[in-house]
Amino acid sequence: MKSTGLLTVTALLAGIVVDTAAGAELRYTVRLDEPAAQHVSVTARIKGIPADTETLGCMMQQRFAFVRLPAPLLDGAIQAKAGDRALTCDERDAYHWDVSLKGAREVELTYGVPLTHRQLDSVRERDAYEYPYVAYDHALLVSPTLFVFPEQLEVERIQVAFELPNGWQVTAPWPRVSENTFAPPDKESLLNDLIAVGAWKLHEIRVGDFIATIAFAPGQEALEKVATEPMRRIITHELELFGTAPADNYLFVFGQPLQSGLAGSPKTHSMTLSVEPRLAPAAAGHLPHLVAHEFFHTWGGDRITMPDELRWVTEGFTDYYAYLVAARLELNTCDEFAATLASKMTSVTSNPLRDKLSLVDAGGDVFFKDRDAYNLVYDGGLLVAAWLDLKIRAGGNGKSLDDLMRAFVNDQRWSRNGPAPTVKDLLAVITRFTDEATATHVEEWVRRPAAPDIVSEFAKVGLTVKATQEPMKTDLRANLDGTRIVDMDHEALAYRVGLRPADRLIEVNGRAVESPGDVHRAWKAGQDGRVRVEFERDGERMSIDAPIPVIGSFAVPADAWRDRSQPKP
Repeated sequence: MKSTGLLTVTALLAGIVVDTAAGAELRYTVRLDEPAAQHVSVTARIKGIPADTETLGCMMQQRFAFVRLPAPLLDGAIQAKAGDRALTCDERDAYHWDVSLKGAREVELTYGVPLTHRQLDSVRERDAYEYPYVAYDHALLVSPTLFVFPEQLEVERIQVAFELPNGWQVTAPWPRVSENTFAPPDKESLLNDLIAVGAWKLHEIRVGDFIATIAFAPGQEALEKVATEPMRRIITHELELFGTAPADNYLFVFGQPLQSGLAGSPKTHSMTLSVEPRLAPAAAGHLPHLVAHEFFHTWGGDRITMPDELRWVTEGFTDYYAYLVAARLELNTCDEFAATLASKMTSVTSNPLRDKLSLVDAGGDVFFKDRDAYNLVYDGGLLVAAWLDLKIRAGGNGKSLDDLMRAFVNDQRWSRNGPAPTVKDLLAVITRFTDEATATHVEEWVRRPAAPDIVSEFAKVGLTVKATQEPMKTDLRANLDGTRIVDMDHEALAYRVGLRPADRLIEVNGRAVESPGDVHRAWKAGQDGRVRVEFERDGERMSIDAPIPVIGSFAVPADAWRDRSQPKP
């Protein structure tokens, strides 16, 4: 095929409806010609449309990343035709289209997609690692940004073939049909997975019939050296914990790294991960929690859509296991685990929403809008998990939260398109592993907007927690551009007293400031236990004069926790 100077995707969708037992067959061919073009052209042929279908609805996936674009990146309108006859393709909304068939049973759609998502401000600032990119020698393709899917057709088979520049390899999380052809098992995989093409460095991990592939983008040798073996151990341990595998194949992708921190996001049968380059040599100390957390999300993720009311479980329990698994495998120490548990106790008891929002309510829409609600879900859910784990272990029958989670998540009643578990269902399982009084107590804990009495609660399950009261630490914990706050730790003092990103500081604790150094020096010079700041927000001069909050500080004995921890396998 002649090169057009574009990154081209030709999608051949052959849809056939034979009878009520048969579904459509979709065939996609993905062609990449010239990486520098940063563009995708898509041709989709849909066959076998039922004769009584007047309008064919089509869609692209939107809910695949934390930052959700108001519309997909498309290079103009979608064009539709049947043979040489043009058809009308109307935009129903930003992510849905209706094709007027006019009797046609075979339709061809054409459209273009610029792969410039990472250049958008909303994506670049927070979520670039979840979006596609193309470099001169490799590319990360993100399926929901590419594929249009016919909504009405029952799909029986899907195939995706790749045509790439000479020497480029393709790695996908789907069963391989031939060298460059794959068979996504379902719509969810096709519309929410990652494909690594080009010069990626690959490591394969086999656990029984399960195959995990870790793909490192070029230039990540330091990360590859420290990450591969810990990831093998985490994957092996968590598969044993799950009692099942999330898929036959799974792909971990370390794409071009971002410039801040660590991040990860699981898809259907793949996961995108990012480690800041300066952290790569020491990633063995940071990465276990990230990988253990994100891979834990895959447990039941291909089968269950958890409701918002259980977000304190899907995020909080997951985070608990992320720390616990790292300690079990001695990738982190029990002392570090105990210190983390203590820090989460402080976080929950000092959260401004602790007496205003329950864990259940914090998992709703406010979770995505309010950082305090987000923290309450993660940290509050983690404490419930830790408490419940100790409660089950105290029963003396050799059971732990591991057994409860297997009974809950692996229940065959749940399905992605059918019944999903609720808080009530979880409480029923808690009753089985403990008693009705414990289930009632957990329900009150998660439904009532009140921080628990940490010392008293954990004493009930045999863990002695020591509490003291002390002022918040006065370190700034914010990044500055001059005297303007670029970003900040939402759990630090500056955020707690009311400062926000984009505020421009003018005077701190009675001292005029003109540089980041001025700000940091003045911030440490508190006056009489108070913080006094003059600043500009949205062109208006404002001020803060607030006491340094006194918060609870906790100590968890590592030896006591180690005695109650399940031995590592």
